[in-house]
Amino acid sequence: QVVSMGLYMGEQAYLRSSWNILDGFLVFVSLIDIVVSMAGGAKILGVLRVLRLLRTLRPLRVISRAPGLKLVVETLITSLKPIGNIVLICCAFFIIFGILGVQLFKGKFFYCLGPDVKNITNKSDCLQANYKWVHHKYNFDNLGQALMSLFVLASKDGWVNIMYHGLDAVGVDQQPMTNNNPWMLLYFISFLLIVSFFVLNMFVGVVVENFHKCRQHQEVEEAKRREEKRQRRMEKKRREAQKLPYYASYSNVRLMIHTLCTNHYLDLIITFIICINVITMSLEHYNQPHSLDLALKYCNYFFTSTFVLESILKLIAFGFRRFFKDWNQLDLAIVLLSVMGITLEEIEISAALPINPTIIRIMRVLRIARLKLLKMATGMRALLDTVVQALPQVGNLGLLFMLLFFIYAALGVELFGELCNQDYPCEGMSRHATFENFGMAFLTLFQVSTGDNWNGIMKDTLRECPPDHATDVDYACNPSLQFISPMYFVSFVLTAQFVLINVVVAVLMKHLDDSNKEAQEEAEMDAEIELELAQGTLCCMGAPGCGSAGAEKGSHSDSSLATGSSEGSLQTTLEEGLSFSISPPQNVDLPAAPLPHECPLREANAGISSPVQTLRLRPSPSSALTLQATVGQQRSQSSGRG
Repeated sequence: QVVSMGLYMGEQAYLRSSWNILDGFLVFVSLIDIVVSMAGGAKILGVLRVLRLLRTLRPLRVISRAPGLKLVVETLITSLKPIGNIVLICCAFFIIFGILGVQLFKGKFFYCLGPDVKNITNKSDCLQANYKWVHHKYNFDNLGQALMSLFVLASKDGWVNIMYHGLDAVGVDQQPMTNNNPWMLLYFISFLLIVSFFVLNMFVGVVVENFHKCRQHQEVEEAKRREEKRQRRMEKKRREAQKLPYYASYSNVRLMIHTLCTNHYLDLIITFIICINVITMSLEHYNQPHSLDLALKYCNYFFTSTFVLESILKLIAFGFRRFFKDWNQLDLAIVLLSVMGITLEEIEISAALPINPTIIRIMRVLRIARLKLLKMATGMRALLDTVVQALPQVGNLGLLFMLLFFIYAALGVELFGELCNQDYPCEGMSRHATFENFGMAFLTLFQVSTGDNWNGIMKDTLRECPPDHATDVDYACNPSLQFISPMYFVSFVLTAQFVLINVVVAVLMKHLDDSNKEAQEEAEMDAEIELELAQGTLCCMGAPGCGSAGAEKGSHSDSSLATGSSEGSLQTTLEEGLSFSISPPQNVDLPAAPLPHECPLREANAGISSPVQTLRLRPSPSSALTLQATVGQQRSQSSGRG
């Protein structure tokens, strides 16, 4: 690439790209490591092997080819400046409390380690008893140790232990006493209130705010896409509104079933049955009596039969094409799994099965998800739809999480893979949390990202080497770990626990806000379509034959129509507060002959129930034909001559 593009000169030169600089640096470090290894000094410059692991950053180059990932990274990069300001505020508070902590607790976090320390009061007594005089890993002996201890406090993981160590502190070279100075509680509580609850939440707020700012340049494109989508949906709704309803050709029996399935009371009944089913499932427990087993079994038969009957009725009412839309596939899958579970339970009585019916029986719990399918659960449906819509961006964040975990897991195996063994066991690390291999390192980092005992794991990486083994490679003792370990864990906790998690929250909140806007636009679209249909109906009312067509199709009409003379005003009031009025010109006779053009909506409106409810006369002083539409407090009026 250097030969083809050039090293530095030119816009497309190799070093003009930051990704190429990183890649070249990592390749150069790898070459140095290979040369040192071939020379027999692999352990002398073992830190270079850690630098070689930075080649795992190369997958981040895919960000430039993935718009979603690029948006996330741009958000974090553009947030550096305002985040830098809040970081300065955080550092100021950390330094202030750190200096104050050093003044209060320096040299006081030591204690005597031995089998019986009741009579030990100071360091001299401890050493005379051949005990060990040791200090807590999180202390305030200097500013660096104080800052690390304060970060553990701010993360709210294990902060209580540090607080009680401060309360028990007596003095330099003095054995701690329980609750020796309770007033020190004010120091720790004030730090938690100011920094952990207030300043760090400001940090989170800045991240979320800058995420929204980064999306502002895309608002124009999103608004354009929303408008195009709105026009397509409106055109689709307009075509559907001008067609006969899909159930117009149903027989009387199927039409009755359709009316039953679209009735609001059916949703109430199904909701009640699902709730009773959940209650019966929660009654199951260990060592339950045989009578309860039979009762729950028959209840399951009843509920399953009810849901099967409901599915059959809906299949008849809506047909296969309309039934298998949205989340109805989940509904049918739950019903089929319930039937399969009952069948396997019955077969198990007489024969051994390769499949445990309990696995399918567990799927009954998914019946609770059917509450989402109900029409009245609009809030639940909107929330779940928001989560589904946010999955692409959350997936991009998940990929970024995977890259972060991959990099830190590889570094953790190299740094801490041989830290613990049977002769010198760890306290925080165990067989459930270790860096011995890549898989366990990945799982351990996930535990750290949740904030569970991450300070105990870091404490093991900070421990001193066993006596007389300061340079023994079997214990992976490396003095540099005292500096590398805090940077490793603090950077990971800040990135994973504080930044990326809150970006995920910002994505979900943004999609929830967009879903609310779409719901509002949907309501406005429906009102606009009703307005157009009503205008088309009034157009037909002015044409000869429209009234007869409406009379022939009177069975589909839900409203009544009253007519008067041509002089005056024709006004209609539709459902949901939508009204129209037509004012003909004064002293002008409307033609009795057929109009020269045909109403385009006459054929369609013949099969649609008329929304007209009332018609009254009103004198009009104007000499023009006026059409006036009113929706609530909004009014539109058009007039023309001729």
